[in-house]
Amino acid sequence: MNAADSESLARRLLAAGYVEDSLERADVAILNTCVVRQASEDRVYSRLHELKAWKTPERTIAVTGCIVAKEGDELRRRFPQLDAVVPIGEYEDFLAGLEARYDYSQGEALPQAGRTGISHFVRVIQGCDHNCTFCIVPKVRGRERHVPMDDVVRECRRAVREGASEVVLLGQNVDDYSDPSGRGGLARLVREVEKIPGLRRLRFLTSHPQDLEPELLEVMAASSVVCRELQLPVQSGDDTVLKRMARGYQMRHYRAIVKRARALMPDIGLATDVIVGFPGESEAAFLNTRALLEEIEFDVVHLAMYSPRPGTFAASRMEDDVPQDEKLRRLNDLLALQRSIAARKTARWIGRDVEVLIEGRDELNRPYGRIRQGKRAIVLRAGDIAPGRLVTLRVMQATAGQLLGLLNPTKSEAAP
Repeated sequence: MNAADSESLARRLLAAGYVEDSLERADVAILNTCVVRQASEDRVYSRLHELKAWKTPERTIAVTGCIVAKEGDELRRRFPQLDAVVPIGEYEDFLAGLEARYDYSQGEALPQAGRTGISHFVRVIQGCDHNCTFCIVPKVRGRERHVPMDDVVRECRRAVREGASEVVLLGQNVDDYSDPSGRGGLARLVREVEKIPGLRRLRFLTSHPQDLEPELLEVMAASSVVCRELQLPVQSGDDTVLKRMARGYQMRHYRAIVKRARALMPDIGLATDVIVGFPGESEAAFLNTRALLEEIEFDVVHLAMYSPRPGTFAASRMEDDVPQDEKLRRLNDLLALQRSIAARKTARWIGRDVEVLIEGRDELNRPYGRIRQGKRAIVLRAGDIAPGRLVTLRVMQATAGQLLGLLNPTKSEAAP
């Protein structure tokens, strides 16, 4: 979501005639922020301290993103060098102020100027109507606002026209999407977007187990465009902890979704989020989470230790009663477990052909991209392969995090 917000603001600046450049040469520095975790918020403060040396009377520093709703007034007090604190999406006054200050407009606006890449993010929901006790998103992003379906499809068409091969539909809880005019939910939206000529791939995230509908899995399974990848945060494998988190589902419900998804798409890539050390998480509850990871064998698990976020129900009403060293032990235990699971799962791809959408070149100058299940793949011993091409690889090696393979020219899309 933050990347999508950055792209939106950058498009507006580029269309007005501004040029993206290095910090050393720039006149304006804009920090787009996240406060989901304390570490993210701490990085904002660190960066603002670093920018003190860069700041001059001729230069502008602005902050936008989630921290504005949480700490806007405090930011101005702590960092007097800040010129603008800009709420998410409320860019008009800020842009007008920049234009008046710098007069960099090249005259006529450039409506097609933008940053559309191989993969383009498209917001379909802003905010969240759930009230998970650990989550600050509803406070900083607000309640749900749903983008009209026609607007989403129009944005996706524009992205493809400008060169995107893939679009990613975004929402804090994308499964809850509903067209304001009543045309349908996410499954209907996916059907409309996948019809766009020239679109090679379609993804969506992040899903919520309470709201994911069986119809959506059927749409995924039947489509040649929708990727076989599902981001489905579980947070805990224990029903008691889930109730304290106010997640709205039990493990039997979560397991049923996974079972149905794999019945329809045996090769589906599954990713999840897990929090260890949530208030009241006993050793038995932790072991239930550990057993779930062993049982389901997720492709990716985003692990985090619980830390109280001011403004959340858990921070104000629940005792943070799991000792820090115990949280760390549980985190490291699951990290080691998941590394072994991921290595075992990626090894199953060796010897198979996979389709890869090329995104760029890695630090060793090798073409890379992702397969439809979301795994990163690297092309070995390849020449120049342009971003946006669909190629077929025979997987020769695998690590816990990626696949490595050789190009199969006879099954790959011809170079333009």
